[in-house]
Amino acid sequence: MKQIGAFLVFIIAGYFAFQQLRPKPVAPPPTPPPPAILLEPLPVITEEEQVKVINSTNDQDPDVRWEALVFLEKMKAPQAYPLLFQKLRIDPELNLKIKIINLLGTRSHPEIPEHLLEALKDHNPPVRIKALQALELLGDYSTASAITEILRDQDEAVRVQALKTLNSLQDKREAEIAAEKLRQEQLRRQAEQEAARKKGKGWF
Repeated sequence: MKQIGAFLVFIIAGYFAFQQLRPKPVAPPPTPPPPAILLEPLPVITEEEQVKVINSTNDQDPDVRWEALVFLEKMKAPQAYPLLFQKLRIDPELNLKIKIINLLGTRSHPEIPEHLLEALKDHNPPVRIKALQALELLGDYSTASAITEILRDQDEAVRVQALKTLNSLQDKREAEIAAEKLRQEQLRRQAEQEAARKKGKGWF
């Protein structure tokens, strides 16, 4: 019996020794972090290739000129807005000018209002109307005085749109004033409630 007991002790000791000495499983390497998201997408073409796109803004086909302008604006090329403003001023294609105005009306470049006001002098009434609509969309109150100058326009539709734009700017201004008054009133009430709460706790 003693031999059997000793044999069992030897087996158990051997098992625990094996558990201690066997190689530990290697933990898998940590999952690498996901790649950082680029704040600005990289252009799909080189600077040398951009020159070809810039040259395309002078293509005889107005659709080619437009797509080139859109591409430059998307890739935030420094030439994009100067070219957009230039084409708005001198391009002979009416539809291209209207497309440019539609684009500018959705952007926030600081020179846009100035060039839209300049477009109010265009000899094409649709361009003048579209420029007024873009100014309405931008909501820049500083343009209101210049817009009143076009109330003497020979085209009735242009005069109507000028008044619509002025009305819209006025409505937006009043809405902002009303929102600010509401904000100030809410702040006043919060201050009064806070003062009443402190007074109730005997802080004064």
